[in-house]
Formats: sequence, C-alpha cells, structure tokens
Amino acid sequence: MKNKLGFTLIEVLVVVLIIGILAAIALPQYRTAVMKAKVTSILPLMRRWKDALQEYRLQHDNYDDLANNMETGAADLSVNWPGDWNCDEDGVPCGDCTACWKHPWYCTGVSDSDGVTYCQYRIDDDSEFDIIMFPLDTLNYEEFNGMTTCEAYGAKAEKVCKSLGGQLLEAHPGTMCGSDCSVYLLN
Repeated sequence: MKNKLGFTLIEVLVVVLIIGILAAIALPQYRTAVMKAKVTSILPLMRRWKDALQEYRLQHDNYDDLANNMETGAADLSVNWPGDWNCDEDGVPCGDCTACWKHPWYCTGVSDSDGVTYCQYRIDDDSEFDIIMFPLDTLNYEEFNGMTTCEAYGAKAEKVCKSLGGQLLEAHPGTMCGSDCSVYLLN
C-alpha cells in the first residue's frame, strides 16, 4: 500500500470551488445585514426627535419657530445628538443644531414646518435611501400621518428597505422623492 501524504489537485480545486460558491451567496446577505443594523441603530434617535417634535407641536400649535430657527431648535426640544455627530461636514460638533452629520448619515429633526424627522444614508454614488418618520398631524403628507417610510434610490437601497420589513407602496403621490424612487412602508 502506498502512503498518502497530501491532497490531490482535484480535491483542492473542489474545496476552493465550494468556498467560492458559499462566499458568493453569503457576501451580499452579509452586506444587507450590516446595512440593516446601521439603520436599526439610527431609529431610536429618530423616534426621540419625532416624540420631541410632537410634544413641541402640542405646546406651540405648530413647528414654524423650529423650522425658521434651525440653529436653536434642538435646545428647544431637549434632544441631544450623539457626541460624535457634527453640525456640518467641517466637523463642528452638533450641540443644539437640528440637522447633523455622521458620515454617511445626514439627519434632521425638522426638515420643514411639518415636523418630519428625516435621515438619509448614501450607500454609493448610485444608491441611497431615506428613512422618514411622519408626525400624526402633517399637513403636506396627510396620507402618511404617523407612518415611517423608507424611500429607496437604486437596487442596493431597495434591498435595505425590504430587509427592514418594508412593504412597497404601489402609488406614492405626495412623497418627498417623487417618481425616481421606490417607497416602502415600515410600520
């Protein structure tokens, strides 16, 4: 009998082929799971803003003062951004700003006088998605009152919105994105 000291070339190639197939299947799923985790981590911050805006609306009957004074709005709401977020791309700490950056996120607690909480994530040059939490009483987007949507621009963004449990809305008139995106309902 001949002692076998190693693997044949065919055996090694079969193993490499199997590993390659598994990697090709698993890698896209892994990327989607990582993106879903990033979105899930931002949702509590957005909910704090949404709740604070609703409280502000109950006390002041509108959001106009916040929308007109973006620099002091956050202090009026008693909502703090995480310490590593910045007011702009130049690295100025958020402090009391109502809109903040932490690459690749851009979020604002007050995007207009409707109290909409909005976060945008740019995946790459061809794909981005927006998570939008609408207050219970928005005027410009009445069909979305109290809802959270994921607006997807590009195939990668659509995968993220779907992974969050989003249900595609067939018709989405009146949304912020117009006709060049897909809108998914998250709640």
